Amino acid sequence: MSQLIHIRHRIKAIQTIQKITHAMRLISMSMHSRLKHKETSLKTYTQVISDLFYTLSRAYPSWKSPLLQPLSTEAHKQLIILIGAQKGLCGNFNNGVFSLFDKHKIYHSPTTDYILIGKRAIEYGKNITHGSIIKTVAHYSNHTRNQTAATITAIIASAQFPYTQVVIISNTLKTFFQQKPILTTVIPVVQPEHYTQSPHSSDYIWEQEPHAILDYLSSWYLTTMIEHVLFQSLFAEHATRFISMDTATRNAETILEETKLKYNKLRQAKITKELTELTGSNSI
Repeated sequence: MSQLIHIRHRIKAIQTIQKITHAMRLISMSMHSRLKHKETSLKTYTQVISDLFYTLSRAYPSWKSPLLQPLSTEAHKQLIILIGAQKGLCGNFNNGVFSLFDKHKIYHSPTTDYILIGKRAIEYGKNITHGSIIKTVAHYSNHTRNQTAATITAIIASAQFPYTQVVIISNTLKTFFQQKPILTTVIPVVQPEHYTQSPHSSDYIWEQEPHAILDYLSSWYLTTMIEHVLFQSLFAEHATRFISMDTATRNAETILEETKLKYNKLRQAKITKELTELTGSNSI
């Protein structure tokens, strides 16, 4: 009898877990769908800002950005931005990012600064032994994405010594069922090769000083690039969590069927045994 009670409790526990994983599966799919609708517009926006920055900076070649094109210095100061998952239960989402981060450790030095984004990245950051963690962001969402990117840009711009290199280690969605860890270098800026012809500054009407416009545009460009990487990481996280929760829900269904079958067999065996005992006692 105690075995039947134990199995019955196990069935209830599995059913509860199945309801939770199913609910999380629906939430992740809903969030992924919302981000999917914003992907094209954000990609277009990022491309327009990038094209505008590249074009105007080439039209006014005398302008040099201390933020995006730092002068070479003896002190190689580097900033690494590590973006992990905001929450758990998303499979191996963090493993690839942390593996890429470990491979990049050969460039780490006491002059390296770190910005950790996501609860899992902050936990993993406890293993960092070189450099200093200057900022942590435990949570960010699609609504706070731009604010987070603007905060990081402000940190980079206000650094006492300009960063000679800023890299972002994050995930991007290769397919819905597969994410890919990538390393994005945002500083120094390297213009794409297809910008071959440099327009002349006289081709444009500069309503303000070109330096002032380009200084503002460089900060805007950097914020947009960081925001795009944050979006891609969040986009990949929800897809990965959906797959993980979908697998967990299916596994729970399989285990539930097996456990119910075992329960019914034991229950039937006990009923048969009791009937046999009653029939034997009546015949006596």
